[in-house]
Order: sequence, then C-alpha cells, then structure tokens
Amino acid sequence: MIDVQAWIFIAALCFLGEMLTVSFFLLWFGVGASVSAVLSYLGFDPLTQFIAFIIISVILLALSRPFAARITKDSPKKATSERLIGQKGLVIEELTPEKGGIVKVEGDTWRAISSQTIKEGEYVFIKEIRGVKLIVEPFKSLDDNK
Repeated sequence: MIDVQAWIFIAALCFLGEMLTVSFFLLWFGVGASVSAVLSYLGFDPLTQFIAFIIISVILLALSRPFAARITKDSPKKATSERLIGQKGLVIEELTPEKGGIVKVEGDTWRAISSQTIKEGEYVFIKEIRGVKLIVEPFKSLDDNK
C-alpha cells in the first residue's frame, strides 16, 4: 500500500525537479502526487490513488503544453555560438599563445586563444570555436593589404 508519506515524497521530488528544469512537465506529476496523497489520507485504496495520479497528471500536462511552449521559447540571441565564426572581436585582455586572453564579441566576453600575441585594444578575426574558447587571429582590414 502506498501511504501518504510516499506520495508527499514523490510530489516533493517532482516539484524540486520542476524548479531545476522549469519545463512545466514535472509540475503536473507533483500536483497528481499531491492529490493522491490527499486520497491516501482519506483512506482510498492504492489503485484509486494511482489512477487519480495518472489521470490528473496527464490531463494537466495536456492542458498546459501549449502554454508552456509559448513561455519557454528560446530567445533569438540564444543562437548557436557558431554564428560568431567570421566575426570581428575586440581584445580586452592581451592574448598570448601561452595563456590566451579575453575578447569581446557582440557585447559578450569570451576566452580566446591565438598562435601569436595580440595586444589589448586590437581587433581579431574569429576562425573557429573549440568548446567555450574562440580561436582567433589578428584582424586584417583591406587597408592593411595596401
């Protein structure tokens, strides 16, 4: 027999999981488990508790999916970091081959590495991204080639 404490524990786990994921998925299983805890307290049999848990969770999940999809859309700025390849960045901490440095690109700061030293205040061209680091080289403008 599933007792009140077991349902409360399941509900707490679901609510905690929802706080960590904010997906509006586990929330409804937490609500279903809470209702089942009340049914258990009132003396309903375990089969009724389990059926109520499943029915309530599934109905709430189905009703909330359109709402959840609307409010959890990714912002346009969250595009892949690959969009930075080919961009120009500003060195805000000198880059050295040994320890790298920091580059500012599109308002965000990134750790960067280069095969040569590039001074603070100079511009760089982003060649690729490895993990969370930009691979850069000195920026050559059209004027530099004359």
